Parts: sequence; structure tokens; C-alpha cells
Amino acid sequence: MTASTLQRVQQAIADLRYRRNDMARGLVRQRTSTIGLVIAEIETPLFLQAIPIIQPLARAADYDLLIYSAKDEQNEAQAIDLLLEKDVAGVVFLSTSAYSHSHHLLPLLEAGKKAILVNRAQGLPQLDRVNWDNEGGIEQAVLHLTAMGHTRIAHLCGPPHRYSSMERVRGYRSALVKSGLTYDPALVQMVDYTGSPDTWRDATQSLLRLDPRPTAIIAADDMIAGAALSTLHHAGLRVPEDVSIIGIDDQHFASILHPPLTTVKLPVPEAGRHAIEMLLARMTGDTSPPKQLLLPCPLLVRQSVAPPKEELNP
Repeated sequence: MTASTLQRVQQAIADLRYRRNDMARGLVRQRTSTIGLVIAEIETPLFLQAIPIIQPLARAADYDLLIYSAKDEQNEAQAIDLLLEKDVAGVVFLSTSAYSHSHHLLPLLEAGKKAILVNRAQGLPQLDRVNWDNEGGIEQAVLHLTAMGHTRIAHLCGPPHRYSSMERVRGYRSALVKSGLTYDPALVQMVDYTGSPDTWRDATQSLLRLDPRPTAIIAADDMIAGAALSTLHHAGLRVPEDVSIIGIDDQHFASILHPPLTTVKLPVPEAGRHAIEMLLARMTGDTSPPKQLLLPCPLLVRQSVAPPKEELNP
């Protein structure tokens, strides 16, 4: 096609306001051209980190991305109905670890669709899964603190209905054993990620009333770490001179808190990349046994951790 012909075609497309018909396009190519992405907790930025990874890889494979939010498993089932109506080729599910039921995913498989589960407590055995090492991440955090001399390490843990919370408590306890420290249940306070910041502050204040109080706190996520940081400042305590704080997630604001927050990074972008690559492979004929990936959660050391005060001033 010559340049002048191409210009006339493009002008005709603009004049006619032509829009591509993906269903017709799919019939010609004998496959649908859309992938679904179902995200839990779209109101928080954590899982959104996966979109800039997943979308370009999908587009490079000539697929559009259709995104749905599902705050619980009932919403997820509704999203699946809509995605089946759209005749998607496959779906990536970015879940919270509270999502333990997967029977409502069966209609996808019965329709011949492919699916990948990310951060799900349990899944159908025939589906690939990508998870991250919550237990190992918290173990690293505790060992980092004990190496600096901390022996009174508190944990603001997430609610027990989230599998990740229980994994992190296991990592916390395992690291205490490795460090020769005794588990003290008074140092573990449950907080709800989705609750009011007032409850996060109350939990932090409960820890500060202990005698002796903890010299370090590992929070359930960076938002709760931020609330703990504020609570400590209002109590006249300095971070990290009086109390060290470690968060979980590595959300965008963690590095600009005062002081910058040491945190356990959840590998959401990496999980998104693995998930879309695995989905594309399944959609192009990969029939290998189901895979289960466990991604590491590295500790990002910043300025919110220091040796305990008694070590600095023996």
C-alpha cells in the first residue's frame, strides 16, 4: 500500500468513525482477543502495581485487557459470568488471601477458558498458582531486628481469616525460635487491614502500655505502619531511636515517610508478570502439569530501624 493510499484509508476510517469489532475479528482468527483481569481491593494501590506489567505483555500478544474489581468471592463469581459473556480467552485473578473458595471458577474451565490464580489461599488443583512467601518475608524482618539486638519485637498482625496473616505469624514465631527468644502472645495484636485507622492506633497504644514495652514493631502493612508511626510520635517516642518499625507491602509512600519505612516488599509486579506469561503459555498449548510458584518477599532496609535504645546507651 502506498503512502497516499494509506492516508486515504486512515481518513476514511476517521470520517466514518470506524470501530474495530473484536467479536468479528475473533471469528476470523478463530480465537477471542480479550483477557480478563479480576482484582480484589482495587481501592488500594497494592494490586494495581500489576496492571502496568500485565497490560503491555497482553497487548504484545495481541490481546486486550478487560479489568473487573471483585471485593469478595460473590463479586468474583459475578465477574466470571460477565467475562464468559465477553468470551474472554483467559483470566488472571489477583486475590486477597481471604479468598479460599474456588468452586465458582469451574464454569470458566467448563467453557474451555484458562485461568491463573495469584495470592490465593487455596485453588482448584488443575489451575496454576502464583503466591509469595509471607512466612519467609516476616522471618527476614525478625532476624534483621534480632541481629541488631532487639529482643522485644511486637507484631501488629492481620485478621485470622486471611491466610497471609497466619503465614506471617508462623514466620514471626519461627524467627524467634531461631534467635533463641520466647514467644510472648502479649506482643501480638490483631488489626484489620480494612478497619478504621483508630483501631490501628488503639492496637499500637496497647503495645506501648506493656512493661517493658516493645523496642520494635512489625506492622501488618505499610498503612498500619504509618498509623503506628504517627501514634509513636504523638506519644513522644522517636522512630527509630526509641522504637523501630517495619511495614509490609512497599507501597509508593513508604519511602517518603519520616523516617523512610523499612518494609517487606510484596512482589506484586513480579507475580503479575509470571501470571500473564503462564496464562499466555496455557492459551497457546502448554499442557504441562499445573505449576505453583512461590516468590520471595525481600526486606527493603531504610531508616525506620535502629539498634534498641538500651544497646545504644549501655
